[in-house]
Amino acid sequence: MTKPLWLARLAGSQEEMGAQHGRMVGEDAARLIEFYRTMPERSLVGGMTGVGGAIGRTVARKLARAWQARLAKDRPAELAARSRAFVEAALGAGDVRTALFTLATMDSMQNCVSVVARSKLGPFGNPFASRAAAAAAPACSTLIAWGDATADGELLFSRNFDFPGVGVWDAAPAFVVCAPTSGQRYGFFATRGADTAVVTVVNEAGLVIAPHTRWHTGVKFGGAMIVDLVHDIARRAETLADAVAIARERHVSSSWGIAIGSAREKSGLVIEVAGPRIEVVYPAPGASYHVCANRYRSPAMQAGQIASSSAWALHSDRRERKLRALVDARTAPLTAETLARFMGDRHDVDAPELRRHLGGILAQPTNVHCAVVEPAARRALVGVDQAPCCEGSWAELTWTWDGPVGNWELGDPTTDAGFIARTRDDLVAPHDEATRHIHEAVSTYESKHDVPATLAAMERAVVAAPADPSLRLAATWLAFEAGDYARALEHVHAGLAHEHESYRRGQLLLWGSRAALHIDSQQSMRWLDELAALTGPHVDELQAASRRRYRRRPHVNLMMVDAY
Repeated sequence: MTKPLWLARLAGSQEEMGAQHGRMVGEDAARLIEFYRTMPERSLVGGMTGVGGAIGRTVARKLARAWQARLAKDRPAELAARSRAFVEAALGAGDVRTALFTLATMDSMQNCVSVVARSKLGPFGNPFASRAAAAAAPACSTLIAWGDATADGELLFSRNFDFPGVGVWDAAPAFVVCAPTSGQRYGFFATRGADTAVVTVVNEAGLVIAPHTRWHTGVKFGGAMIVDLVHDIARRAETLADAVAIARERHVSSSWGIAIGSAREKSGLVIEVAGPRIEVVYPAPGASYHVCANRYRSPAMQAGQIASSSAWALHSDRRERKLRALVDARTAPLTAETLARFMGDRHDVDAPELRRHLGGILAQPTNVHCAVVEPAARRALVGVDQAPCCEGSWAELTWTWDGPVGNWELGDPTTDAGFIARTRDDLVAPHDEATRHIHEAVSTYESKHDVPATLAAMERAVVAAPADPSLRLAATWLAFEAGDYARALEHVHAGLAHEHESYRRGQLLLWGSRAALHIDSQQSMRWLDELAALTGPHVDELQAASRRRYRRRPHVNLMMVDAY
């Protein structure tokens, strides 16, 4: 169950606002900081056991901590003071320094993966490199629309934030308004306990900002953290050109695509970042919408882009193409409600006949935040259900930039506070039974790497949606990882009966042949023969993999629908 949407207003210097916020969210901040503190070793090492696992966790922890410490040294003084005041107010006495380092978790993790790729380790192998690749989980989607695409001509900005924090991030949705003594007022959507104006941010000039994970070899050890860059754009930029200029002022450490929409200019763009390099992707001439996912679109950035498998590229490209297809197929001008329904779409653009729960779809199981923002009207629709937040219950929210400092929950009388919020259950279909089981599976795998419990939850999802081959593929990997090869083969047989999309079918054949080697060599050969005869985009990668010896157990990336 999720907590009600939490609303807050802060005012004063950045340091004063940090202290105000920390005093409001102590328990939630402690929970979130602990999650981020252990995230690098959980994600990069996963279920490795024995001496190798212990060494891997130590290496991941030390490497991430060293990178975080380096990034923390160069923070703007105002924002560093804000973070310190927040942590001290929220946690009191304790290891404030370690808590502050967690703000750089995503930058440091992405950079670790990039170093693995740059060193040509693993699937970019050894087990640690394989898990580093599996930890890379880009799956955010944004659609910006304006002009003749929207019902009133005003700008709409919809955003899915998909992140390996199921059961943590989605447990307590929040919207925080900041009224600094210098600079513009701005608000950010987050989870309770996160003093980070970075995920989805709107300012009083009508800019909406949302960064998206990217993967590139051009990262560097020092530089700005993404939380500080977006915070700076939110409080200083009034136009798209301002935002680009601010991004160019100071080199960023990691790799990002920052989608920005402007209500005043009725347009949008994406700032592509890879360490010190910056490119800008503008909409096509005359276009009335722009999309952003997790792949670089400027030729200059594509040269250093990395991916451990075609599943990475397909996952992002298909979500981007799906957004375009939904807009192009519209039969009426777009509204915020229309965009909310788009973000909950469950159909692969290359296999639209099936409703899926996993894969290159917009409604990701790890969707821990979804919002549609109308900046000119200071209105937003916010997903407030458990992941995927783009389904189930939503909140309709309006706010004023003026108002008292304080905090409230959805359902409290908030008129005098400058917030009006109500629950809406008429936007997107409620979670089906399979989705609820997938939520349990993803949360269990991410937080505990308990493979038997994850498999049990996934198989309950299979029972609820037996015709969805994406669930069969995930269950195949989990059964394989659990050493239950007979069960893995059952899922492959059932998945192949429904899967006709070439790449996903190829994945079933590849992993089915690997599992069958342990108990049925003849079946393994039949599936290898079928894979060799398969045609379709990127199938050659799977065919090449089938010719290499594989004697490990897979580590699964349930967000990317891939395994290593």
